[in-house]
Amino acid sequence: MFGARRLLRVLRSCSCSSAPCPRPKPAAKLSVREALRAQNSNGERVKVQGWIRSVRSQKEVLFLHVNDGSSLESLQVVADSNFDSRELAFGSSVEVYGKLVKSPAKRQNVELKAEKIEVVGNCDPKDFPFKYKERPPLEYLRQFPHLRCRTNALGSILRVRSEATAAIHSFFKDSGFVHIHTPIITSNDCEGAGELFQVEPSSKIKVPEENFFDVPAFLTVSGQLHLEVMSGISCHH
Repeated sequence: MFGARRLLRVLRSCSCSSAPCPRPKPAAKLSVREALRAQNSNGERVKVQGWIRSVRSQKEVLFLHVNDGSSLESLQVVADSNFDSRELAFGSSVEVYGKLVKSPAKRQNVELKAEKIEVVGNCDPKDFPFKYKERPPLEYLRQFPHLRCRTNALGSILRVRSEATAAIHSFFKDSGFVHIHTPIITSNDCEGAGELFQVEPSSKIKVPEENFFDVPAFLTVSGQLHLEVMSGISCHH
């Protein structure tokens, strides 16, 4: 009995004194915007997802520019030449694991040294509607609503509109105004001389009532009439 108790004490002391095996710290997922704004780029392991905007292959180094839509500027990824550059095509979606380090280049603060690159979605450059270093006209971009926001032109326009809208709303909010959401569909013609677009059901139902809302309905031209009836709120927009 004494031997068993002593053996248990020895086993417990060994289990308590033995240090646990160190586990590698998981890579923190960052957006391109967060990675570009990182102040302490001391080799932190991160994971970045996005699509490839440019590929430049040299003898020993492979340069990628990855963007995820969070920033107009792309993040430069530096990889070894042993990565298969044939799968890393323009427009392909990738997931990059690596270390975020300070960049020696003057135009950028940080860069990502890739340890692992996974191709999430392949892209055939021949079938992709946009080409590298090409600036297609806006009429052409409108044919691809799901891809046009990746371009610098549409990305800049959307960001400028977002900042302008936020600034206008912030000004009125700080001035004590209340934001009123006016209806999109209305039965009123506030302008009188304006041309209205009438709203009709897509399927022509054979019923005596021709109007879906029992009265003629139109896309609103202005929210003026709806704001004028808000007499209970002195300051509104």
